[in-house]
Amino acid sequence: MVRAMLEGIQARYQIVSRRTIPAISLIGWLLMMICMPAAAQNLGLNLRGDVGLKSGTQPIPGYYFVIPLYYRSDYDSLRGPNGNSVPFNNSAAINLIAPAFAMTTKWKVLGANYGFQVVPPFVNQRLSIASGTIQKSNGYGFGDLYVQPLNLGWHTTHADFLTAYGFYAPTGSGNRTLNMWSNELVAGTTVYVDESKNWSVAGTMFYDINQSKRNADVTVGNFLTVEGGAGRSFLKGAGSAGAAYVLQWKTTNDSGSGIPPLLPISKSHAYALGPEVNLPFFAKGSMVGIFGFRYTFEFANSYNFQGRNLVLSLTLAKLNLAPAKP
Repeated sequence: MVRAMLEGIQARYQIVSRRTIPAISLIGWLLMMICMPAAAQNLGLNLRGDVGLKSGTQPIPGYYFVIPLYYRSDYDSLRGPNGNSVPFNNSAAINLIAPAFAMTTKWKVLGANYGFQVVPPFVNQRLSIASGTIQKSNGYGFGDLYVQPLNLGWHTTHADFLTAYGFYAPTGSGNRTLNMWSNELVAGTTVYVDESKNWSVAGTMFYDINQSKRNADVTVGNFLTVEGGAGRSFLKGAGSAGAAYVLQWKTTNDSGSGIPPLLPISKSHAYALGPEVNLPFFAKGSMVGIFGFRYTFEFANSYNFQGRNLVLSLTLAKLNLAPAKP
């Protein structure tokens, strides 16, 4: 907006002398310095706080229907380089509803069970840049599809391990999409600290490699997110409770000719911590229903929004308890 204003001034007053042009340019540069939000940074697709306890454990073989997954990020502040708060307009809340589907099979790959998952989200908005100006939400619509075609899980006496590959597809429109493909590499573990596997500590790494945006010459920097938790299982492992955490860093700089020249090159980071509870509400034969609750509070963020992340889920699982065929 500032650039357009300056171009209009220069077009209207073309009779200015060569001596005054440098002065106008200097004033424009100063205005841009003042108006450019100090916290502006391009954001990624990974939703902070969407996994927690036993994040490094692949579910046992079966079909898993999440009906639905509800996710809300309610950002109440924008944080600058030193954690200072920067004002912003409109609502910075992300509301997402996703009827997710996942499956773990008994097929073995390198000694691991093979699985996959698909998450088609319906979202009110996706925030593309952490700045003081936010586009107003236009209501719910289809967002950017997440597909994880490869998920491998190993189970040992004292720990579980998993690795996976997933991708985000820019299937949304308007401000419900970030208009970019992103490849995600996943690796995690859950460590059990007692013989009965009641107490556990987990951590899973998600590394997002972002492609250039479809509507601009902008490539968002890559993100490293570590999510997990520590807690205790009960009801023969069907329920659990504990504390979940989030650690997120941008590992590479944004690039492309579409990035404003005064956009800060410092990389953003975000941290969060909060409670998590998972309770079974239905069980009949091989069918199980589980209610999940997670609420993480963010702190010490920089060049990023800061707030709270709520996850509610109702999962129906059809477990494959039959012995594997020879």
